[in-house]
Amino acid sequence: MKCNTCGAEIGLTDEVCPYCGAVNTQSAAHLKEMEQYKDKSKKTKGKVKESIAANIPILVSALILVLLVIGTGVSSYVAENASLFRHRSSRAEAIKKHEEYSQILRQYLKDGDYAAFSSFKGYHVIPEYEEEYKEFEKVCDMVGIYCRAMNGIEECVLYGADSPRYGLDSDISSCQMGIENFYYEYERKLPDMEGDPYMDNAIDMKKKMDAAMKIYLGLDGGELEEYLASSSNQQEAYLEEVLGNE
Repeated sequence: MKCNTCGAEIGLTDEVCPYCGAVNTQSAAHLKEMEQYKDKSKKTKGKVKESIAANIPILVSALILVLLVIGTGVSSYVAENASLFRHRSSRAEAIKKHEEYSQILRQYLKDGDYAAFSSFKGYHVIPEYEEEYKEFEKVCDMVGIYCRAMNGIEECVLYGADSPRYGLDSDISSCQMGIENFYYEYERKLPDMEGDPYMDNAIDMKKKMDAAMKIYLGLDGGELEEYLASSSNQQEAYLEEVLGNE
């Protein structure tokens, strides 16, 4: 900028001209504006601090709310996936301990304790389709079908018309389907078990199911064949007549 008196080049911050000594009015005005700006800035900062201080409770509440939402979300995720986490963990443990677990499963099969076999397999999440347990793959399927059928019969016999679960009609229907499925799957799967180390167990399950049909339902020999050849409705009617009067 130029001095208004002598025209020499001077700086904006020079209060007087270094060449002629004239007062630099523009510099004075600039300094005044700077002071006003600093004063406004100071006041603005003060208002900001006051606003923040006044809103700290709101900010804290909002932060707590956010943390609660996050915590609830994490808790819900863990709860919803706890079963999945346990399943994966148990399955990995079963693979790791396959020799120990296999020996236990073999003993259950040797004893003909299929309920214990099924419970142990389910609790430890035994993956019979994996190489470590491949020997049990076919018999596991038969055990599952057998246990569902046998449980259906036993529940109907135990509770009868006083079923505390879904009522006699529902239990009779489940029982009929379980029995029908067992005999159907047995005839279908037995040929595939030729040479299987546990084929004798499948035959043993059939014998025990036949015995249960005789003891609980009064069906033996030709009567059992006649029952299995009848329709689903006829089977349910027979079961209701026998088990409903237990």
